[in-house]
Amino acid sequence: MLLPYLADHLYQLGLTSWHVGIIIGLRVLSQQGLFLIGGTLGDRFGYKPLILLGCSVRILGFIMLGMGETFAWLILGAMFTGFAGALFTPSSDAYLASEYPDARVRNQVFSLKKMAGESGMLLGPLAGLTLLSWSFMSIGLSAAAIFALLLVLQWFYLPEQRVSAESEEETADFAFWRQWGSMIRKPMFMKFILAASVNSILFHQLYLSVPHQIHVMTGNESILTMVFMTTSILGVFCQLPVSKWIVTRLGDAPSMGIGMSLMGCAYLALQWHYEPMLALPFILYAALFSFGTMLSFPVMYSYIPNFAPRREMASYYGLYACAGGVMAFLGNWITGWYLSLDSFSMGIFSGCLALLGLISGVSLFAIVSIHQREEKVLVS
Repeated sequence: MLLPYLADHLYQLGLTSWHVGIIIGLRVLSQQGLFLIGGTLGDRFGYKPLILLGCSVRILGFIMLGMGETFAWLILGAMFTGFAGALFTPSSDAYLASEYPDARVRNQVFSLKKMAGESGMLLGPLAGLTLLSWSFMSIGLSAAAIFALLLVLQWFYLPEQRVSAESEEETADFAFWRQWGSMIRKPMFMKFILAASVNSILFHQLYLSVPHQIHVMTGNESILTMVFMTTSILGVFCQLPVSKWIVTRLGDAPSMGIGMSLMGCAYLALQWHYEPMLALPFILYAALFSFGTMLSFPVMYSYIPNFAPRREMASYYGLYACAGGVMAFLGNWITGWYLSLDSFSMGIFSGCLALLGLISGVSLFAIVSIHQREEKVLVS
């Protein structure tokens, strides 16, 4: 609702591109870079308290962004909105995972969460555009009001998690450095998050290389809206049927492998130029990319609890999200550098993204297949 229009609002306030970049960059950094800390706090103090705290901080952040007019005020607002996400995102993922220990049901739950997210991606900008006709402040205050409603609803209706005596003893003996060390010493988990975090590189190209290619190939910026609408509509209407097919027919390892490969190979469509309908290659890209995310995203999030002790799941989700943030930053930095070169070639670039997706997909298929075999041996 608010973030798609933030950069334009900052320019209207008279800020320079450098200031705008700093504000938006700090928002991303304060979220992506602190996911591990937020997850660890969730393991220590409980998932519900961190979810409520994150909502409270985001309310404050949205109010500051909506009403702020000075650089310092806007930086604080951006950092609060980002840090709020670092507080509640790992804990909310861990809460869902702990409530649904059965892997088949958990896949469906995370698919439902992704579908809800796609609905928000579709409706949020439309609501923001409507409110923008009044003022940007109305967007900020409306976003804060929505999170205030979420805070109240979750305060009263989100169940407290049941904590066993054994879990209470583990919490009393909690030391984050030992917990972080135990995660890093799990080679299978580290290989998993390294391969899975490639999705962050591929996903964030939606905001960098895809708009660039639309501008170069067509000069029609409205095609970008069509791309986002295509991915959102397909996500809303196709996610649950695709997830049901994954559970009944495909399985975790093939789903991740095919999904990541499809996400990467979707970028090959961007080098195709179809003169009668310039938007067609980009719509084809959006459809292929959307189906790739449907196959891979929910299953990857659902699979993380297979590596994590029950009382440490938020930290595992936090480390996974941090790795994705680092990969997204590096990917955007390299992409930005390459796009600025006179020798830029979309063929080479899309080929590299396709290769990256294929390597990630094959790696995930192998890692998850081996891990599942090892788990079956341990159980037997």
